[in-house]
Amino acid sequence: MRSRLLPRVLALLAGLSLAAAPVRAQADAVRVLELHGTPYERGVQHGTALRAEITQMLERWDRELQREHHLALAAFVERFLAATSYDAATRRWLPEMLDEVRGIAAGAGQPYATMFAWQLVDEVWAQAPSILREKCTSIGVDRRADQPTIVAQNLDVPRWYHGFQCVLRLRDESRGLQQLVVTIPGLVAAAGMNSGRVGVAVNTLLQLRPCRDGLPVAFVVRGLLAQPDHAAALAFLRRVPHASGQNYTVGGPDTAPGFECSAGKVVQYLPYTGATFTWHTNHPCVNDDFEPGHRERASASGFDPFVGRRPCPRFQVCKKHLPADSKPDVATVKALLACRDGAPSVCNDSTYACVVMLLGETPELHISKGGSDQAPFTVLRFEP
Repeated sequence: MRSRLLPRVLALLAGLSLAAAPVRAQADAVRVLELHGTPYERGVQHGTALRAEITQMLERWDRELQREHHLALAAFVERFLAATSYDAATRRWLPEMLDEVRGIAAGAGQPYATMFAWQLVDEVWAQAPSILREKCTSIGVDRRADQPTIVAQNLDVPRWYHGFQCVLRLRDESRGLQQLVVTIPGLVAAAGMNSGRVGVAVNTLLQLRPCRDGLPVAFVVRGLLAQPDHAAALAFLRRVPHASGQNYTVGGPDTAPGFECSAGKVVQYLPYTGATFTWHTNHPCVNDDFEPGHRERASASGFDPFVGRRPCPRFQVCKKHLPADSKPDVATVKALLACRDGAPSVCNDSTYACVVMLLGETPELHISKGGSDQAPFTVLRFEP
């Protein structure tokens, strides 16, 4: 009897072992949503598919707002939107994005005003810097004969945003473009790339001057990804008014320049004269359109407004690993984004996702859930 049962037991155990393997892979995988149709229809699909996650995120935001500002979510949204004109700026430059946000709100069963305010991550940070302490690191590498252009970043946000990392696969039939958009449930964009070989990474620069009637960061990212090519994307970046201080690394088929943007200026940053790569963290290096309070604190305390009270450790790590004569490749970029030297380190507990975009003939988006030293990369490509 034992001899007959033993093979069955072993087979059952083997089956359990094989069945368990995909569970780990699924836990590590980043969710991908397929969205198509009009902007409103894409928004409804987004909101419906992530309705439970969006509800949880807004509940977390409500708790954070009460802790930080002693205001409930509804009261905060009412006061913040009344004091700003971000909806008017979006209507002027990207009216279709308001339709998409309306769709997200309808699909998620949330008020439109709440979902619009949810898009204003950087704008809330710029108007109330005490909300955020965590930061991002981005890298751009120009094309070489043996490798495509690279745009990469660690997207670092407070821990309460974590848990539902996702990518929106958007089909924009009106422009003949596909987009792979890295984001948080309910948010139209955090970073991403399109089938026209445009890739975008971002870094918050709270030291630069914001404004209350510019185009919010999430919509700038989607505006860049709506452009048919790199030249059009760079022209769009220079043309629109910027609501928040932000560095945009905007890659194309040949180059991946970075630009520090404020309410009054757009200035390209290069780490070295003639460099074929760039990196950025969260302090301005070349744009002197400072937020008045930052300039006053620097003057009163005697520190360099470009450096802050102390040099950024993550910036110094990038400088150490990317000297002027280096020729970074994909392995170099991934290793740097996984680095935990310094405090705070390039890869840290606030890393929501590590994103590496390869803008070659067949573009690829590599994304890991959290720090890339903790989870494997999922590789996504555009469909023919």
